[in-house]
Amino acid sequence: MKSLSLLRQVVVAAVAVSAMAVSFQATADDDFRRTPLYRLRGSFGFQAQGYFGANYDAATQQTTGAVAERVGVYTFDGKGNCKIHSIANKAGLAEAVIQDTAEGECTYVIYDDGTGQVDARLGGKTFYTFFVLVKHDTEFMFTRREGINNPTADGGASLIFGIGKRQ
Repeated sequence: MKSLSLLRQVVVAAVAVSAMAVSFQATADDDFRRTPLYRLRGSFGFQAQGYFGANYDAATQQTTGAVAERVGVYTFDGKGNCKIHSIANKAGLAEAVIQDTAEGECTYVIYDDGTGQVDARLGGKTFYTFFVLVKHDTEFMFTRREGINNPTADGGASLIFGIGKRQ
């Protein structure tokens, strides 16, 4: 009888240790899923519009430039890395411009309040996109201004507002 009792104790102890290991694994995975970066993962189709060759005149308080439109896909890995594929139609250009980020040229951060920033190199220019997550992290609204110091002849600046939606 003593050996049966001892066997039960060993089995109970083994089950308890196994349960703790499974519990620890679930907690580690859950903690990762609660990090702000994990809130943005997967592909998000987007549409953006703004001004190409944008300049702000403080005296008249107006922005000048030609209308620009862009569509594409942001892909986020949930760990701070991203990719962008987009097509821009900028007034005054003969053809649409296709732009893609290369490996390592797109990263992002998300803050606890759901705002964040994408740092990327696209079409030969570095730019920062500022966004806010909405609709339970299935969409984000964003804005960016790129090429601030570029003369219009070199591509000017683009002042853009857009919305990305989970695909």
